[in-house]
Amino acid sequence: MPLDPYSACPGGTGKKLKFCCADLVAELEQIERLVEGDQLAAAREQVRTLDAAHPGRACLMAARTRLDLAGRDFAGAAAASRGFLDACPDNPVALGYAAVTAAINGSSQEAATLFDRAREAAGTDLPTDLIRIAATLVQAAAQSGHPGFAQGIVDWMEDAQVGSADDRRMLAMVVGSSGVPPALRARMPLADTPTDSPWRFEFDTALKAARAWRLTKALTTFRSLRGVAAESPEVFTNIAILCEALSRPFEAAEAWLQVAILSGHDADAAIEATGRALALETEANPERSPLVRLERWTAALPPDAAADMDLLDDRIRHDGHCEPAAVDRSEWVSRGAVPPRSVWRVFDTPSSAGTPSRLLATLLLFGRQTDRDAEVIIQGFAPDLGPAAAAIGGMLGCTFTPPPPGGQPLPAVSPTNWLVASQYRVAAPPAAPAATPAGEPTVFEQLIAEQRDTAWRRFVDVWPDTALPELLGRTPREAVADPEGRRRVEALITEGEATSRRPDAAAAWTRVRAPLGLPVPGPITAAESFAELPPLRWHRLGLDGMPLDDLRTLFITAVDAGFEKAGEQAATALAARSDASAEDRWEALSLLEERAATTVRRLEIIGELRVLARQIKTGDGMLDVAELRVRIERGDQTEVVRLLDHIRREHSGDQRVFGALAEVLMEAGVDIPGMAAGRPAAAGRAPAAPGAAAPAASPATGIWTPGQPGAAPAGEKKTIWTPG
Repeated sequence: MPLDPYSACPGGTGKKLKFCCADLVAELEQIERLVEGDQLAAAREQVRTLDAAHPGRACLMAARTRLDLAGRDFAGAAAASRGFLDACPDNPVALGYAAVTAAINGSSQEAATLFDRAREAAGTDLPTDLIRIAATLVQAAAQSGHPGFAQGIVDWMEDAQVGSADDRRMLAMVVGSSGVPPALRARMPLADTPTDSPWRFEFDTALKAARAWRLTKALTTFRSLRGVAAESPEVFTNIAILCEALSRPFEAAEAWLQVAILSGHDADAAIEATGRALALETEANPERSPLVRLERWTAALPPDAAADMDLLDDRIRHDGHCEPAAVDRSEWVSRGAVPPRSVWRVFDTPSSAGTPSRLLATLLLFGRQTDRDAEVIIQGFAPDLGPAAAAIGGMLGCTFTPPPPGGQPLPAVSPTNWLVASQYRVAAPPAAPAATPAGEPTVFEQLIAEQRDTAWRRFVDVWPDTALPELLGRTPREAVADPEGRRRVEALITEGEATSRRPDAAAAWTRVRAPLGLPVPGPITAAESFAELPPLRWHRLGLDGMPLDDLRTLFITAVDAGFEKAGEQAATALAARSDASAEDRWEALSLLEERAATTVRRLEIIGELRVLARQIKTGDGMLDVAELRVRIERGDQTEVVRLLDHIRREHSGDQRVFGALAEVLMEAGVDIPGMAAGRPAAAGRAPAAPGAAAPAASPATGIWTPGQPGAAPAGEKKTIWTPG
C-alpha cells in the first residue's frame, strides 16, 4: 500500500504521517513492499532495527506486533503488544492487538473487553489495522467456541458497514460453520424499555450505549439496575445478550435462567431461555462433570498364550464376542510406535445369540517386544470397559487393570452423546437372501432398521436415569421434580426433537417424555409469520395454508440452520403443493430423496424428479446415477445393467455424470483407477457382483439442485440465513 505524508498513521494515532512520523515514511513504505513480496523475516528484522532506533513510535510498535503475529511468533507478539499498550493505553490499534494476543492465549473475556475499548476509542474513523483485527478475532472466537463474541463483531461490522460485503459474508459463514449450538442460533434482539418503569432513564441510557456498540458501558448500567428491576425480564435479557457478545458465558447463563423464571405463563419462552443458558454453561466449562471418558485397560498375557500368538489370534477369531477390525500400521510407525499384531471389536453378546450386539470396546493385541512382554489393551468408554473385560478376560486368561488415577485424561463426551452414538452388530441371515421383490425393503435395510430400533430403545430406557452435566449431575428423572430442573430437561428434549437429522432419532426424543411425565407440546397454529417464531418451535408449526413464500423460506432456512425436523416437514409440504414451482419441488424432493429411510421410497422420489426434470428441461443423467446407486444397494441386477447401458449411450459426453458414475462404482468395490490403467483389480477390491450391496452408502445423492454450478435452467438461488 503506497504511503505519503498525508496518509493516516498506521499506528492508530489518528494523525497524518506528516504530523506524526514524517521521518519514517520511506521506511514504512519499504516494510510494506517487503510484506507484499512475502519477505516477512526481512520485514520483521527491519522493524526491530527501526524500533530500537526510534523507540515509542506507534507506527513501528503496531508493525512489529502485526508482523510477529503473521510469523506466528505469538510470544514475541504478546511482548510487543504489551509494550505498545503500555506506551499508548488509549490507542485503538494497541487495544486491538492486545485483544488478539489475549484471544490467542485463551482469554476470550479479556479479548472482548479490549476490543470493545478499541472500537470505542476509534470512533467512526477506523484504522485499517483495526479492521484486520476484527476479522482475526471473529475467526479466533469462532474456533475457540465463543460464537456470541464472534457474532457480535460480525453484527457490528454489518451495522457500521466495516470492510467489504464479501468480507462480512465470509466472516458470517465462519461463525455459522463453527458448530454453533442450536439454542444459540437464534438472533436475540435487545429488549426495549418497559413502559412506565421508574428506572426508564437509566434503561434508555444503557440501551443507547448498547446500540452504539459501547457494550461494556451498557452492561455496567444494566447491571446497576438489577437491584431495582429484579422482576424485569427486559433488564436480564439485555444483560444476557451483552454478556454473550463480551464472552462472559457464566454471567450470560445466569441472566438467561433469570429470564426463564420471569417468563410468566410463556412456557416455551422459559424453556428456550433455559436451553440458551445450558449452551452457555457448556461454553464456559466444557469439562463439567459428569462426562463419559475414553479409557485404556491393560493386561499381561499369560506365558502359554504369549508363546503362540497365532493360536491366540485364532482363539479370539472364534470367540463370538469379537470380530476383526482393520488397522493402519503405517500410522503407528509414523508416530514411532509399535503397531498392534491384530485389532478386534468387542461386543456385549456373542454373534450366535441372534440379537443385535452392542459394541463395547476395541481390543489391541501386542506381541513380545525387546523392552516389554506381550500384552493386550482394551480401549473404549469407561462404562463399557468393565463388561468388555468380563466378556473376553476368561477367554484370554488375563485380568485387565484400569489406569491409575491422576494420569493424562483422554477425550470425553457427554453421557447423552455416548448413548446416542451406540453402535450395534446385527446378526446376518443364515442363507444368502433371494432377490428383493419390487416395492419391498432389502434384507440389509431390514437389518439396519433393527439395529437402529435397538439403539433407540436403549436410549429411551437408559437416558431418563443417566446423570447429566446439563442437569448439574442429576438424572432427568430426578431433575423434573423441581421447576428449573424440569425446564432444563425439556430444553434438552426440545433440542433433540428439533435438530435430529433422522426421523427415528427425533421420535425417540419425543418418546422419552412419557417415562418422565412430560407432555408432548401441541402444534402451533398461530397466524403470525414463522419468522417471528423462535427456531426451536418451527417443527410444531401447522403448514397447511402457510403462504408459499413463507413455506419456501422455512424450508431453506431450517435446513441450512440445522433445524432438521422443520426442514423435512417443510420439504414434504412444499413437494405436495400444487402451486409450488417445479424448481421449488425439485429442491424439496432432492432433500427428501437424500434422507429417505428406504430404497423403495428413494426410487419413488427419483421417479417424481424425472417428471420435474422434463418440466424444467434439464438432463436426467444425474438422476440415472442416483437410481443406479439405489439399484446396486437393492441388488436389482437387470436394472443395474440397463442403467449402465443407458448412461453409456445417452450421457457419454457429460463429464459430471461420468464423475458421479465413477464414484458410485468405486463405492460398489469396482477398482476404477486400476481399470483405467489396464491393471487387474487390487486384492480385496474385486468388482462387486451387481447384486452385492455397496460397502457404505454415501450420504450424498449426486442429484443436482437448481442453482448449482453447471445446472440447467434452475430458478434463482435463495439467500441462505447464516446461523449466529
